[in-house]
Amino acid sequence: MNQIHPSEVWEHARDWAVMRSFVYYQRENFICEGLVEGRDIIDYSAGLGDLSAYVRSLHPSSLLATAPEPEAPRPSLLPDSVEWMTGVGADRIAAVLPEASADVILARMVIQFPTVEGDAIDVDGILRQMYGVLRESGTIVVSTHSFFSLPRFEGDHSRADDHLAAVEADVLPLLDAQDTFTRGVAQETAGLIELVRYLGLPPREGPFGRTGFGLKIPMLVNSFVSEGFIVDSVEEIEPFTFPIGLYESIVDGAESVVELGEHIMSIKHRHLTSVDAADPYLRPAILADMIAEIRELLPVTAVPIVRICATKQ
Repeated sequence: MNQIHPSEVWEHARDWAVMRSFVYYQRENFICEGLVEGRDIIDYSAGLGDLSAYVRSLHPSSLLATAPEPEAPRPSLLPDSVEWMTGVGADRIAAVLPEASADVILARMVIQFPTVEGDAIDVDGILRQMYGVLRESGTIVVSTHSFFSLPRFEGDHSRADDHLAAVEADVLPLLDAQDTFTRGVAQETAGLIELVRYLGLPPREGPFGRTGFGLKIPMLVNSFVSEGFIVDSVEEIEPFTFPIGLYESIVDGAESVVELGEHIMSIKHRHLTSVDAADPYLRPAILADMIAEIRELLPVTAVPIVRICATKQ
């Protein structure tokens, strides 16, 4: 088997090492307190290895980080003590990971992407395989973009294959509209289109003939239950803040982008680890203040990120 080139790996192809600082935080707010220490952990589809590096600092008994690509390069952020396994695609989880080998499986921002059904998502199949890999009373923690739609301004449109192009045709003429509200909605929609194309999110058929992107949380919860899990919590932990137009600057090699990303990450850390952020009644205001502070620095479009914690029965 030939060594895979870094440019063929999702994270490298999209300059994720730079973009990741802008879009989400998900560290303390993803790992529940007391979940890791002394346990055998799998970081499924570990990406850049930043989550694994944090989990390692919490003293697990063992930690395995995986990648879906065969022979994907080991992430530079991954501590030497973390085992690295490649070729763990969504259709091969049960085939390559030993049965009942983990106390905790972490799947951060991965299950909403295409797996084994073309541009569809086999969430039930993924959870079924992870159920077998977990030990009795084991825990799985998943985060994902919540479903959001891109409604057309003119008429109805339900065809998933050309929905983005159809919405874009509606939006472009309105970006310079005189009406402030119309222009704002158009700019937000254009930002969402850019986000979808950057991530490669597949379309979903939504209610009332609308097409959307991300996963529908009630359906995801039902998948957990139908595959034998007890759902412990479902929470919106933070927004995915996509920096509109920034990816072009990264491609052009602007070094200042890295420094800006680090500043954005520090803002998120301050808000998301505050005492008030732990209160579900205060959290919405914390998130709104965070987005407002980020938007003073650059334009972003935001969609919810939801975390589900569940236990194997």
